[in-house]
Amino acid sequence: MQEAGVQPDKAACNILIQKCCAKGETKTVIPILNYMKENRIVLRYSVFLEASKTLQVAGESEALLRLVNSHCFDEASVSTTSADDLIDRGLVNFLLTKKSLIAVDRLLTYMMDKNMLLDAWTVSYVVEKNCELDRLDGALLGFECSRKMGVGLERTAYLGLTGTVMRSNMFDKLLEIVREMINSGHSLGIYLSSVFIYRLGKARRPTCAAKLFGLLPNDEICAATYTALISVHFSAGTAEKALKTFEAMRKRGILPSLGTYRILLAGLENASAQLNAYKQGELKNELMTALSMICTGESFTMMLLIVSSQLSNPKFCTPRDRNLWCLFGT
Repeated sequence: MQEAGVQPDKAACNILIQKCCAKGETKTVIPILNYMKENRIVLRYSVFLEASKTLQVAGESEALLRLVNSHCFDEASVSTTSADDLIDRGLVNFLLTKKSLIAVDRLLTYMMDKNMLLDAWTVSYVVEKNCELDRLDGALLGFECSRKMGVGLERTAYLGLTGTVMRSNMFDKLLEIVREMINSGHSLGIYLSSVFIYRLGKARRPTCAAKLFGLLPNDEICAATYTALISVHFSAGTAEKALKTFEAMRKRGILPSLGTYRILLAGLENASAQLNAYKQGELKNELMTALSMICTGESFTMMLLIVSSQLSNPKFCTPRDRNLWCLFGT
């Protein structure tokens, strides 16, 4: 419908969700819910209950569904919330105020065992408080609580979690949190995505870095995140993967930045075969274009003269200078 220029309305979205649930196609439900979130479209209560049941059976998170259809969640919770649940929520908030976090851990464990619900704000507050005090176990308990209850956390809670597990080198858990964060309708942002990919590369976890890159939404797949992934492959000693990633970046129509070329030059210093293959190819022309955009006219000519003078004096010439000049074809 979107390819034909027709935007689905509320009725169409409800029908699509209902059809997908009937066939158990939960992967198709997620992009429809994202569209509904962007256009402020909600489901009918009966369709909401059907979608909720389908996601539960498939083991998928209901966070995005509840975020888009908060009115249905409120209606459902009013009919199922007991006085004991309200007391438990008040008790959690009271214990958090008193910073009795061990008691909060025990209460959350009890509530998960009894299938009791907590609102998103309370669970997020639990996670944030534990992250502030570097209580990794307590923060992860809050995260697991939100997953089991089908309640999406606030973005600040997810960000606190990612920082805490990153400092603890729990990289597989980081991927779980980012996946849940994106399913809940939040995102890391280009800056944090790039930083985390670089960090995974420094930790010698290129597979995790590639998986994290694969989780990113389309609007965060850009020159910065591609450059970070290229750097990871060079750090892991896989120059071929770095060059394939660079080729994929160009095929996608994303223009490399000057930083991308600097990473390529640095990574190819010890990969002469790949450099010889590229020095007469498109990389030479692309690099010349990028540099001319930064340094035009006399400044560009002056830069070439400086590099030329360094090459003529081996004492001041570095391997990176030789590679750079090699790309210019001199």
